[in-house]
Order: sequence, then structure tokens, then C-alpha cells
Amino acid sequence: MKTIKDLPEHSRPREKLRERSTSALTDEEIVAAILGMGTNET
Repeated sequence: MKTIKDLPEHSRPREKLRERSTSALTDEEIVAAILGMGTNET
């Protein structure tokens, strides 16, 4: 199963939300960004 960290940075929901707007995200990506799935650790 892929995780958010497996995605390229430009494809991650939080990054897409920052760079573009909610219209660029799928419903699943919006939910992931709102729920804060993943960690802030790098």
C-alpha cells in the first residue's frame, strides 16, 4: 500500500493545496489534507 511519503512532493495533498487551490485536488486528497494524514517529520 502506498503512503503519502511514497508520492513525489509535487503530488502530495498538502503541497498541492499550498501551490494550487482546492479545485486541483480530488475529494480524497482534500480529506487527507484536512485530516492531516502523514507526519510532519522529514
